[in-house]
Amino acid sequence: MILFIKSFVTKIPFSIRVYLLWRSVYIVWNSQISPFINSKEKKQFTNKIFFDRNVISKRKGPVVLVSRDIAFTFPLSYAYLAGYLKEKGIDVVLLFKDTSQEKLIKKIKSLKPILVGFGNLYPELEEITQIIHGLNKEGRDFPIVIGGQMFSPIPEFAMKLTGADYGVIGEGEIILHQLVKALQKNSDVSKIGGLVTRTKDVVTINSGGKYIDNLSKLPKIPYELFDVDKWLLIGRWFTQFRPEQPHWRFDDRVVNVHGGRGCPFKCNFCYHHNKPRYRDINDMMDEAEKALKRFDANMLYFSDDLVIANPARVKELIARVKKLKRPISYKISTRFDILERLSDELLDELHATGCRIIGLGVESGSNRILKLIGKNITSDKILKGLKRIKKSGILPTVSAMVGQYTETREDVAKTELLMKKAVKDNPLISFAFTITTPFPGSELYDILFAKKLLKNDEEFYYRYIAGKVGPWNQVVNMSAMSDYEVIKMRNELEKSYDHERMKAYGEERFNKISQICKKQRKAAEVFESKSKKDRKKSEKAYSAEQLELENEKLSLMGVV
Repeated sequence: MILFIKSFVTKIPFSIRVYLLWRSVYIVWNSQISPFINSKEKKQFTNKIFFDRNVISKRKGPVVLVSRDIAFTFPLSYAYLAGYLKEKGIDVVLLFKDTSQEKLIKKIKSLKPILVGFGNLYPELEEITQIIHGLNKEGRDFPIVIGGQMFSPIPEFAMKLTGADYGVIGEGEIILHQLVKALQKNSDVSKIGGLVTRTKDVVTINSGGKYIDNLSKLPKIPYELFDVDKWLLIGRWFTQFRPEQPHWRFDDRVVNVHGGRGCPFKCNFCYHHNKPRYRDINDMMDEAEKALKRFDANMLYFSDDLVIANPARVKELIARVKKLKRPISYKISTRFDILERLSDELLDELHATGCRIIGLGVESGSNRILKLIGKNITSDKILKGLKRIKKSGILPTVSAMVGQYTETREDVAKTELLMKKAVKDNPLISFAFTITTPFPGSELYDILFAKKLLKNDEEFYYRYIAGKVGPWNQVVNMSAMSDYEVIKMRNELEKSYDHERMKAYGEERFNKISQICKKQRKAAEVFESKSKKDRKKSEKAYSAEQLELENEKLSLMGVV
């Protein structure tokens, strides 16, 4: 047995062996040792009351909301939170985590806020915890509220971990406003539905929070709070970091559009909260048209699946896009079971009105895994759907995951086979491969504890932040494969995808495309490294260079 193990281990690449050893030590440290070392420090934060309600009610400072830095998507959640408060006459300052934590903490304190809010997806929980603890060390004298997916499914744990004073479960516009008004009046917050409060170590959760049921009543987006150069020029981001894809273009000036909230489907890896609500197409497009004109934009990014949730909404969208006073491109997202219900004529009309990109979740090529996830589709229907998309001229982007619950090597092999067939038919398809992560709020997260794979929220948290440091984020293995096999199979899918693209294009053409992508990436790096003044001087020459390279690349790819 020892000889067998030794033989097996020596076949593992050295870099993988080093990583697996390091990761094991790191996980043990964070999940078993670090929590106990830090427990005194955490108790010091969570047991202390950092503000006086009487003082806060007399304070004239703003509500400060702290968002992640803008990368390539506009932070609509913060936009609507800030917009709602502003429409109610509340002074709002929006800060971004685009500087050091030390500078951010000083900036927050200098504003003398009545309330500071943090929140977003689970990956930000660690950083937000660090910032709050940093504020505590500096003697903060104002309350903190947290929310978002990092909080709503695990409110008690998140409150105790961060040391926040309040939390908002679910959608936050109305609840946050109710909290601010209560703080201004020094009135009782205990009756606010959907609000979570913490007094020392006691966390109280109020159910029944209000939310905006009619999405036509969403507030106007306060674009003035967001640096336009960071969110409008999405095409430039893709040119620098993902030039190998033909979907996004250098001169894309993109406005994000919100089409609905909630989801009627129940994928096992996804977080679910409020009921699905569909935004009126005309209301949505009125907002989009104003933003297109204001920012001289040329593309819309419909950032949720509910825009084309059924054929009727697709027809409405097409009719409304045709009425726009300027030609645009746009990106939509949907599911394969919805795609099945859309006729070829509708797909053609989508493309004719400017639909350039469609995002879909493949997730697996195994029918067993697809059923387990809740996709209501088969691998054959996925391939059929991708063929129809190719015929329409729309460019697809898809995702696939490795490490699903009970997944085997045979299941992953079926995903690889599906990918090969799809790329052979259409090398323009963009695949992204991930490792399954059972985030809080998902069915998979519940399975973790039902199957006793983990003990509690704290263990998941420390495993997660340990995994973030490494090149893969495998928090806990729920598959029927070993940890090493999950990582290996995911990497083999990536390599196989590149190989299939090379075969589809031909080696010579593929290499030419790769060389152009390297030139694009290098030109972007040189340009972005310049000072703001020098970038302005070289803007015209840089744009001309990138557009020339892009046109050459698209021609080689066969993109019309």
